Amino acid sequence: MAVHFQEDEILGKAYDARLMRRLLGYVRPYIGLVALSVVLLLLSSAASLTGPYLVRIGIDRYITPGQLSGLGSLTAIYLAILAAGFIFRYLQSYLMQLVGQRAMYDLRLALFTHLQRLSVRFYTHTPVGRLITRITNDIDALNEMITQGVVGIFGDLLMLVGILGVMLWMEWRLALITFTVMPLILYVTALFRVRSREIYRAVRTRLARINTYLNENITGMPIVQLFNRERRNFAQFDALNRELLGWHLRGLRAFAMFHPSVGVISALAIAFILVFGGGVFRASVTIGLLVAFIQYAQRFFEPIEELAEKYNILQAAMASSERLFRLLDEPVEVEDPVESVPRERVRGEIEFRHVWFAYEDTAAAAPDWVLKDVSFHIRPGESVAFVGHTGAGKSSIINLICRFHDPQRGQVLVDGVDVRRYAQRDLRRHIGLVLQDV
Repeated sequence: MAVHFQEDEILGKAYDARLMRRLLGYVRPYIGLVALSVVLLLLSSAASLTGPYLVRIGIDRYITPGQLSGLGSLTAIYLAILAAGFIFRYLQSYLMQLVGQRAMYDLRLALFTHLQRLSVRFYTHTPVGRLITRITNDIDALNEMITQGVVGIFGDLLMLVGILGVMLWMEWRLALITFTVMPLILYVTALFRVRSREIYRAVRTRLARINTYLNENITGMPIVQLFNRERRNFAQFDALNRELLGWHLRGLRAFAMFHPSVGVISALAIAFILVFGGGVFRASVTIGLLVAFIQYAQRFFEPIEELAEKYNILQAAMASSERLFRLLDEPVEVEDPVESVPRERVRGEIEFRHVWFAYEDTAAAAPDWVLKDVSFHIRPGESVAFVGHTGAGKSSIINLICRFHDPQRGQVLVDGVDVRRYAQRDLRRHIGLVLQDV
């Protein structure tokens, strides 16, 4: 038996400036920590770029001529720079993790506060499992973008530009030889980006399906057991689980192909450096320069791999932020009036005046009215029973009195005042509601 779900709209853009500006609004209160993180990233990048150059100096100035007396101080400087780079990177990572956690804490609170204000109508049309996915998985995707994507992309680009500049400054001919493999890198990266985008969308959709199905089955387990549906529901869940597993494995295969491909291309670039640096340009290329160039070439391709993976992080964040902000923008249908009528005590007088109510959109040609022109009056202290078949509108009358919904036409009055003039909290604290499913 097929299982059908109301799917989310598939994100059309991998980057949306409007969503990004809104998302970064949650980072703005911590802009000082972000600025400090950027400074630490610059220092870390400078330390990383310095290492291979010191290796060149050590080989050409001390090892090759056999003058090892100054090698000890150079080694100490090299180790100090490595230690400083480690400290800078550690502090930068810690600060961005701190910013990400605080920003997501604020967003999670804003989201939960908004969910509490949404009307009952919203929850009758939205699977709870999908909401759980928003507050958990989508929040995590945004946190990953803040901690790794925002500053990380800038750091990778900075590292690429820095390595490019250093290589051109040291030996421009070897640099140009190294960059001949860039078309291959760009081609492989583009293929990986397109494939990973498709896989990511499929994984997110199927994860939401599983969460929705789990929520419905676990909360409705007494019904499942009563009608002996364990085997059928297990088969449906197994099909959903296998589908999610299949897409995850496709993602793993894409990553397994991408990283070795970049490794092979970078090895090809190093081979070019050895051939031309050790042969064609041998007269002007020293051993130290050759070793430093190989190290720079190895580091040059690392940010390219990182940028390809950060593209996925950015895409995940855009999709998640679109869903989250769509949820935050969900209109609150039942709102308190600007100036509410204070009510410390109620007498209990209830009146319906020509009330029309439908759960669905009344803009349709033929609305499915649950209540049609209903009018009655209950005096204080009077006991009234509403009797009728399922769907006759008994619960709808109670929901309107509690103001879980507002009628499309007519008025619901408590003590002679329209319930829409009361603050919801003031109205409901005077109502005792005992449902049939306690």
